[in-house]
Amino acid sequence: MMPLLRAAASAGLIAIVGTVASSTAKADDTVTVKQNITLNGESDEAQADMKTVVDAVVQINEGKIQQSIDGPLTDVVTRYEKRYAHSGDVVFSARGMTQGLMYLAEAAVKHSVKGKGSAIDVGPAWSMAYWGRGYGYSEMNRFPEAEVELKKALALSPRDAQYASELAYVYQMEGRFAESLALYETVPGFLDLMDGWGDSEKTEFHCKSLRGQGYDLVELKRLDEAEAAYKACLALMPNEPKSLGELNYIKELRAKGG
Repeated sequence: MMPLLRAAASAGLIAIVGTVASSTAKADDTVTVKQNITLNGESDEAQADMKTVVDAVVQINEGKIQQSIDGPLTDVVTRYEKRYAHSGDVVFSARGMTQGLMYLAEAAVKHSVKGKGSAIDVGPAWSMAYWGRGYGYSEMNRFPEAEVELKKALALSPRDAQYASELAYVYQMEGRFAESLALYETVPGFLDLMDGWGDSEKTEFHCKSLRGQGYDLVELKRLDEAEAAYKACLALMPNEPKSLGELNYIKELRAKGG
């Protein structure tokens, strides 16, 4: 099959620059005093860590992949892991106010059942550093290692369209097409949570998720559904070349009785 265009790093960088989380806040009136909710994304430290991650992703795109993984990305990861791994808090690493408030609101609901608890959004750098390492390993075709890192990113930010897309791609490269399909199907529902992404980035990721679904569906021999997915991408991005190419590939399969 024609190779699938993965989630481009250039689009990711556009998204990274504009998505630092909001200011520090305490629990609101709907949460009891025992349930502390904190947003920490605008601290000087969080901003500096985010710059480190952005610069590291630039290094990856310049071909300095292992250097980026072993150096700045691991430095950021190690600091956050040491600080929060055994804190007892529910910790998130959201890429903006919309994500962060959703995660913390969900944590508050769980706390209200338990009667106490603390949750914190540490800002985007931690999850993005895991994503960066996963992206780097993926670029080196080291997919099992990429999977480990991307799952860590999603554990900290479960509704991130870029992290989900990257892991779906990894599953695809590992031949796990049903798992890849299920993950790609979640991406469109995450796009409105991506603060700082413009309409063009959202449309691009939406179309990529549909192409990913189409690729998986062809591998699963569900050609009618694959065709529909590629046509849905073309409805968003008319004349998108990879979708057109894959539709021709589906025609060839059908002509051969595939």
